[in-house]
Amino acid sequence: MKKILLIDDNKTILETLELTLTSNIDDIEVICVDSFTLASTTIRKNRDDIFMAVVDLHLADCKPGQAVSLTLSHKIPTIVLTSDVDENLKELFLKKDVLEYILKDSLGSIKSAVNFIKKIIRNYSSTVLIVDDSKLYRTVLREDLEKLHLNVLEACDGQEALDVLNETEEKISLVLTDYYMPEVDGIELTMRLREDYEKDTLSIIALSASEDEHALSEFIKAGANDFLAKPHTFEGLSVRINSNLDVLDLFQTTKDLSNKDYLTGSYNRRYFFDASEAIVGKNARKDESIVVATLDIDKFKNINDTYGHDVGDAAIKQIASLLKQTLRRTDLVARFGGEEYCILLEDISFEDAQKLFEKIRATFEANIITIKDITIQYTVSLGVAYGKSSDIYEMLKVSDNALYEAKNTGRNKVIIHTIGQA
Repeated sequence: MKKILLIDDNKTILETLELTLTSNIDDIEVICVDSFTLASTTIRKNRDDIFMAVVDLHLADCKPGQAVSLTLSHKIPTIVLTSDVDENLKELFLKKDVLEYILKDSLGSIKSAVNFIKKIIRNYSSTVLIVDDSKLYRTVLREDLEKLHLNVLEACDGQEALDVLNETEEKISLVLTDYYMPEVDGIELTMRLREDYEKDTLSIIALSASEDEHALSEFIKAGANDFLAKPHTFEGLSVRINSNLDVLDLFQTTKDLSNKDYLTGSYNRRYFFDASEAIVGKNARKDESIVVATLDIDKFKNINDTYGHDVGDAAIKQIASLLKQTLRRTDLVARFGGEEYCILLEDISFEDAQKLFEKIRATFEANIITIKDITIQYTVSLGVAYGKSSDIYEMLKVSDNALYEAKNTGRNKVIIHTIGQA
């Protein structure tokens, strides 16, 4: 669990900030201290666990900025809160690697601090690719991006950037590309990237010392999202990076609302059919077998009638959680409605599929769920279709028939039917 240290001698601000943080961010612990002395002791005891600090510039028991220097000396990412509009102090602390400088002028400042912390947490799972033929500038840029806790990859020109994107297993969210480079320049790179990546999946920021308006226009026409002049400031870079990642997040949220089930966060029926088309088609062309399984909670109506819909919903959500833990990242899982889930697997033998689904069945049989002082156990039945087919509806019909057989021969079992030349 991430620990966030709040240092401020204003009790109201401490309490408001703590409440806002814990209400808006999951899996964090907030430590509040109201003096430099307590801050020193707390850091000494918890240094390895402190993820970030939000620090008031002025504390009663130390010089202005001393608490900020304390957190920075321990290499704790720091946000400064202050009532002073002092550009010299702001510039000084930004040079000292302060992440953000926020004025304590209203409740909006609390919201700004919380939003910035959420961005930094988001950045831990975001990857940026720097494309520049200057090794020195790549190093400078990498250092600034890593202050924002981004994962960073590098390429010395456009061709190497294309190779990195094709070869890396990491999902790259943003590309920062120079304009003038040998081999493939920034504009050509941008055009080629847009052949494969839309603006809702990959953001491109153009980097150049050039003030040529025509060049900037060409970059935007080629598909760049934004532009950053070289040399950059840390503050300017931070704003550009986080703004572009925010837009990608909004795109993803919109997609999730369309593609995911509101209760469990699993993909929904519509997405399953859209995504399965490519998977089924690819394996049909390769003459490879696929697996479609239908999973259903046994006697689910009894659970709802006996314990209430809250317990039933908890069981449905637990299905999604346990399937996510058990299956591969590449496997497709969707909630089809009610207590029914569908699973699509590829690259798996009949024997391994049999073992996997038996493991899933046994996991639920042994599992206990507790909610509102109610403890229950439940079982699931699985109908599985294994074989070669170019028709997902045909596979689902076979898996449904297998599920029907499992339900009518005692429940809590796995029935597998083969199709075609399995």
